[in-house]
Amino acid sequence: MTKRAPARFRPRSRTQTTAPADAGAGSGLRRTVAGLGLATIASYGGWFYGFGVLVQAIADDTGWTVAALGGSFAAGQLLSGLGAAFGGRLLDRRGGRATFGLGGLGGGVLLATAAAAPSLPVFAVAFALGGALAGSCGFYHVTMAAARRLSPERPAKAIGPLTIWGAFASPIFLPLTAWMIGPLGWRGALGVLAATTAAGMTAAAVLAGGGRATTPTTDAVDVPFASAVRAAWAMPATRALVVMVVGHGVGSGLILAYQVPIMVAAGLPLGVAAVVAGARGFMQLAGRVGLDRVVQRFGTRRPLAFVLLAAVGGTVLLGLSGTVVVAVLYAVVAGAALGAHSPLSGIHASAILPERHLGALMGAVHALGGAAAATGPLLGGVMRSATGTWTPAVIMAGAGFLIAAASMGRKLDSDASLPAVASGGPQGELDPARRADLGIDPVQM
Repeated sequence: MTKRAPARFRPRSRTQTTAPADAGAGSGLRRTVAGLGLATIASYGGWFYGFGVLVQAIADDTGWTVAALGGSFAAGQLLSGLGAAFGGRLLDRRGGRATFGLGGLGGGVLLATAAAAPSLPVFAVAFALGGALAGSCGFYHVTMAAARRLSPERPAKAIGPLTIWGAFASPIFLPLTAWMIGPLGWRGALGVLAATTAAGMTAAAVLAGGGRATTPTTDAVDVPFASAVRAAWAMPATRALVVMVVGHGVGSGLILAYQVPIMVAAGLPLGVAAVVAGARGFMQLAGRVGLDRVVQRFGTRRPLAFVLLAAVGGTVLLGLSGTVVVAVLYAVVAGAALGAHSPLSGIHASAILPERHLGALMGAVHALGGAAAATGPLLGGVMRSATGTWTPAVIMAGAGFLIAAASMGRKLDSDASLPAVASGGPQGELDPARRADLGIDPVQM
C-alpha cells in the first residue's frame, strides 16, 4: 500500500518545468546529455587531470617548486568545492546556458592567463581561480542535477549515459596532455587545455542550455534556500546521504592518491602498478553500463550498499596486490565499484533532495565529499610517515567505504515524505519510479 504524505506536506498545486517539452525524448535527450557530457569532460580534463602531467614540466622549466605548484592545484580544488553550491544555484536559477557559459569562458580565460604567467604568484592565482570556476560550474554536481531534470521519472536514463561520457575525461586528457608537452611545451599544452575548457563548456551551454529548477505556479509555495536546507537536513535520508558521501570520499580519496605506491610497496614494479592504476580507471566504464535496468528493478539504496561493499573488497585486494593477478582483480573490482557509485549516488541524491534547489544542494553535498576526499589522503600520508607502512591507510580507506555502505543498509520509511514546501512543488505521494529511486520499492516493469 502506498503511504500518504502527512497532510501538511501535500501539494497545493502542480509545478511547471522550464525544460523543453521534448527534452526527455529520443534525440532531444541524447543531444542534451551529450552537451552535459562535454561540460563534464571539459571541466575535469582541462585542469583537474592535466595538472598531474604538467607539474614536473612546469617545475623543470621555471624553477618553481612542485610544492608551490601543488598548492595552486589544492587551492583550486578547495575553491571549487566551496563554489559548488554557487554553481548549482546558478543552474537552479539561470539554467545551463549561464552556468556552463560562465565556467567555460571565465575558466578558459583564467587558465590561458596561467599559461602565459611570468611569475609563480600570477600562475598560482590564475590557475586556482580558473580551475575553481570550471569545476564549480561543470563538475558532476551541476551536470547530474541538470540530467535529473531531463528524465525525472527515470533519472538513470540520463545520468547513466552522462557518467559514461565523463569516464572518458582521464583517458582523453592524460595521454593528450603528455603528448602535447613535447611539441608545445607546458605553456602551449596548458593553452590548449584552456581552449578545450572554453570550447567544451561553451558547446554545452548551447546543447544543454536548460536545466533550471521547476517554477512554481502562483498558488504553490516557494521558500528561501536556507529553509530548503533545513527541511532537507531534517530528513533521515538526507543525513544518511551525507554519511555515505563523506565515507566514500575518504575511501576513494585514499585509493586514488596512493594506489600506485601501495602496489609498489606490496611488491609490484612501478611500471606495472601504473598500468594497473590506469586499468582501474578504465574499468569504471564497466560499472556504469546497464544502470537504468538496475535502478528500475532495485532502486538505488540497495545497489549503492552493494557497490560500496564491493569497494571494501577492492581495498582489501589493493593491500594484498603484491602479484599481478591480485592487482588485476583489484583493478576490476574497485574500478567497477567506484564507477557504478558515481551515477548511483547522483540518482539517489537527486531523488532525495528538494527539486526546487536541487543544484545548490547537490553542490553542498559535493563540497562535503570533496573535503572528505582531501582529508583522507592527508591523514593517510601522516599515518604512512608515522608507521612506515601503508597498512593504516588501507584500513582507513576500507573503513570509509564500510561506513558508507552501512548508511545505505537500512530502509528509511521517511524517505517517501519529502516536504513539499522545501521544493516549491508537489512531493507528497511519490510515483513508483521515484519510490524506486529512494530504494523504497522497485518499479514493476
